[in-house]
Amino acid sequence: MKRLLIITQKVDQNDDLLGFFVDWLREFAKHFEHISIITLGVGLYELPKNVTVYSCGKERDTWRPFRWVRFLWLLITLIPRSSAVFAHMSPAFALTAWPMAAIMGKKVVLWYLHRSVTLRLKLSEFLCHRIVTADVESLGITSKKVIAVGHGIDTEKFKTSRNWDHSGTFKIVSVGRISPIKNYETLLAAVQKLKLTNPDFHVRIIGRPVMRGDNGYLDKLHKLSKQLGISDVVQFAGFIPYDKIADEYKVADAVVGMTPHGGIDKAILEGMASGALALTSNDAMKKYFSDYAEKLLFRYGDSDELAAKIRFLIGLTPAERSEMSRFLVVSVSQHHALRNAVQKISQLFYLP
Repeated sequence: MKRLLIITQKVDQNDDLLGFFVDWLREFAKHFEHISIITLGVGLYELPKNVTVYSCGKERDTWRPFRWVRFLWLLITLIPRSSAVFAHMSPAFALTAWPMAAIMGKKVVLWYLHRSVTLRLKLSEFLCHRIVTADVESLGITSKKVIAVGHGIDTEKFKTSRNWDHSGTFKIVSVGRISPIKNYETLLAAVQKLKLTNPDFHVRIIGRPVMRGDNGYLDKLHKLSKQLGISDVVQFAGFIPYDKIADEYKVADAVVGMTPHGGIDKAILEGMASGALALTSNDAMKKYFSDYAEKLLFRYGDSDELAAKIRFLIGLTPAERSEMSRFLVVSVSQHHALRNAVQKISQLFYLP
């Protein structure tokens, strides 16, 4: 009997950072007779009947040592009942589950995306059956055990019918947590330059501070927006539940990301899946842009080039926008579709 144990941080379809994983769980449920999930905390979710969620109680703010004891008890209880273990986004989960999984002869597979290579990641690479990631650029470690399966985008959620013949305000969206790594200063500086040529456009920044110090960064961005005189065309939308984020992409004409080279930006891929045009300074996206790469990539931190690329998109004819949009949708479907990613991961548990 195929029974999978999944360990994850949170099961909540409205969470702006981890809400996408509920879609993953629904897809995994198609490949296994039963799915057991150990999660630190829960929120709102709807899952198939063959999925059981066990929370450690973080949503109730339970005593941390109690959560740790419950986590270990759930591992002891559920690993013997499971065929394999899938640890999501945390080497600590994989390492904690591994001793009992090894004793019981169960494979542990870790999903991980991060530029930094920690001791925990190195140990996980040594002990785990496989490490799966979105793209070879998404992980700082090189190993025969590392398998790239795509970012797992639920393309059906983002699919929409676009009418590029519309005229009016060109709508730009940038989605992600409010953090210095996102480099929103470059976008704000580009917006100021765009205003000088008076195109009709609007920018919507979606996301909230998460880590310590990020609130100060958000304050800095608000002040910069006022100093640059662009508050009338830039909106800080704050938190949007993940279950509603597809609607934001569907009404946007373009999605923009300002991060450096590294892991593939899921927000850019989600925007592409909706048919939005895409601009990014992360040149790891080059292979997914193909012949459009020169038009859609800009130098990291270069607000002049970003402004020029946005101006270029605004100036495209409806036919040109439509052709580019169709290509980007197909690119995501071919390389990052959720169905393909989960199928590849599921097969790993039964390969030597």
